[in-house]
Amino acid sequence: MELEFATCIPNTDKRGGPPELNLRHVRSLAVGIDVGQAHDPTAICVVSKVVTTALNPALEFLNPMQHPRYEVAHLERLRLGMPYPQQVDYLESLLLRAPLAQSRPKVLVDYTGVGRPVFDMFAGRPALRVAQGVVITGGRETTGNRAGWSVPKGELVSKLQALLHNGDLKISNALPDAAVLARELQDFRVKYTDAGNATFSAREGAHDDLVLALALAVFGLSRPVAATFLQVERPR
Repeated sequence: MELEFATCIPNTDKRGGPPELNLRHVRSLAVGIDVGQAHDPTAICVVSKVVTTALNPALEFLNPMQHPRYEVAHLERLRLGMPYPQQVDYLESLLLRAPLAQSRPKVLVDYTGVGRPVFDMFAGRPALRVAQGVVITGGRETTGNRAGWSVPKGELVSKLQALLHNGDLKISNALPDAAVLARELQDFRVKYTDAGNATFSAREGAHDDLVLALALAVFGLSRPVAATFLQVERPR
């Protein structure tokens, strides 16, 4: 669910226009979940996206916030070794707490490897039934599937890199794991195969769980709903 609100700001654009500019903001949330394994904890990342437009479309050229803005609202890694049923219980409780309970965010879960059986546990949980599974691949095409999506790892990571480069992704230093996420982002490497394909992974011995959770949330806010999730109303 999207939250809409309006603001009025002074117009400082030298091209002229009215002294004040009325803006419409639309905020949406997404939760990315990278399911951990024996040596990697499960990581959770909540990201908000704000799209701003001028209330008067004719004045959109004066809008100082024309790019969507992403902000990491929550970062968390679950206890290493926590049984998967307990993880599902915790994830459900997180989604039932404010502000997520009111905003009904998109939920995207790594559906690769051990993520698949954990995702299957969501079926009986009302708060988790809306989750979409994301199979992370080494290919080049993003496609919809029955669970949600199949997405090249390169698309997930390159989107983060572009947002960070343009200053459109903010990570608050006040978040407990902000420094860990920043280190993971620095440790991410791009390598090229003999065939010229780019591969993305953390350097040897480093973790990438928070990066992938962040990438999943950003992907959910950047992509339209998969075709398999569209509701079709037939005429009566």
